[in-house]
Amino acid sequence: MNKEDQEIIDRSESIAIKYLKETYDLDVTITERRMLPKMAMSRVTVYGYVTGNPEQNFTVSINYETGKSERFSFSSELESFIESKGLNPFNQK
Repeated sequence: MNKEDQEIIDRSESIAIKYLKETYDLDVTITERRMLPKMAMSRVTVYGYVTGNPEQNFTVSINYETGKSERFSFSSELESFIESKGLNPFNQK
């Protein structure tokens, strides 16, 4: 992997962590990051779970050109946890 791609992946991970903290007040552990081929899409997918609760897992796709979260999917355990905080997991910023 070249330096530019690594910087894109690192920046996308930071955006995903910030998105989850600001939107759902979650502290997360990242387990994997994947960058799609640039000719296909400008997206990095970040995988992880709520720190201390591996069953509360998620994926967040970040558009690295816009710096925005495009997709957020999650386990039913994480859905229940977010709802228990009085938040709607389907109402993304």
